[in-house]
Amino acid sequence: MSSSKARFFNPAVVGLIMLSFFLGTSEYTVIGILPEIADGFGISLTQAGSIVSLFAFAYGLGTPFLAAYVGKYNRFRITMLGISLFALCNLICAIATNYMVFLVFRILTAVVSGTVVSISMTYAEDVASIPEHIPGVIAGVFSGFSIASVIGVPIASTITHVFGWRAAFITIFVALLFMKLPRQNRLKAGSILEQFKLFLDKRISIGCAIVFLAGASTYCFYTYLTPIFQQELHIPDSMLSLALLIFGIAAITSNVSSGQVANKTGIRMLPLIYVIQTVCLLLLPIATHNLVSGGLVLFILGVVMYLLNSPLQMHFLKIATRDHPACVNLASSLISVFFNFGIAAGSAMGGVIVKYAGLRFVGIGGAIPGIGAIICAVILLQIMKPGADIR
Repeated sequence: MSSSKARFFNPAVVGLIMLSFFLGTSEYTVIGILPEIADGFGISLTQAGSIVSLFAFAYGLGTPFLAAYVGKYNRFRITMLGISLFALCNLICAIATNYMVFLVFRILTAVVSGTVVSISMTYAEDVASIPEHIPGVIAGVFSGFSIASVIGVPIASTITHVFGWRAAFITIFVALLFMKLPRQNRLKAGSILEQFKLFLDKRISIGCAIVFLAGASTYCFYTYLTPIFQQELHIPDSMLSLALLIFGIAAITSNVSSGQVANKTGIRMLPLIYVIQTVCLLLLPIATHNLVSGGLVLFILGVVMYLLNSPLQMHFLKIATRDHPACVNLASSLISVFFNFGIAAGSAMGGVIVKYAGLRFVGIGGAIPGIGAIICAVILLQIMKPGADIR
């Protein structure tokens, strides 16, 4: 391993990746243990499922306001406070005996989680050994969420089945106590109103539209990935875990590769990325007639689904740092906020398509916002100032 590679994985970088892993595990764990939660509170599975949608809605709606508000305080202290509140919320969820108490603290967990993720992104420049590593650090933080969905959720599900579902939240609480993050504080945020003027910058607002449309395009099919494997590709239950693992590896590859895309081409690759995604979504109804072709198209979708993360995160942070220095904290939250809004929209769209057209056509539905993402990506490249650094 070269010295530059060794320097990349310093304790602070590993700490940030671990932090996103635990935040992601907490977010995704509920999906894997919904039946146990429903039984534990004596509610229907549908009612338990509302926990997931309300979490995403609270995450998207609450994060930008809280991220903008806390930007004027010491970054390290706010990070530690956020982690502590996040851990406390998980502990209360673990011991809650009432469904409404559990739901309230899951919503609080969502807002705190989104804020902590936003702040963690601002550490990239401080913890990277060399400037070329900054996109990789950002990609690493995003990768923590993908790793959580592949590894964290199965671990939490195993803990649930052995010790009960509450133990999964207690484990997250204990693990977070050992987190260490760098203490540098370099943010100087303005008022909330001043920071929200960031959205008047077309380079920011169009970038947010891309994130939203990409999230909607992806989650229109991704929400129904397991049924697609079972009902369209006819993968037996004994092989389902392997299929999900392979797709998870593709998603992790997507996040890791986003750092390389940001470093080499920046946002220049975005139109091509969404062309590939949209074509694959349009082919999905035909490709799923065959296990090989369907599996290949889904794998490609997994590889491209998170390539936007680092390029657009760097885009937002560079513009904010250079032209809107009082808005850096808010800018760092935009990917997670608008992608969560996209998740909510894409999941809802997918549900309507499944109900009225059938599972096979969720790819067609996902292609519609995908086309919108292509158009917005082209517009974004056109409005960037001539000679501007878009890497």
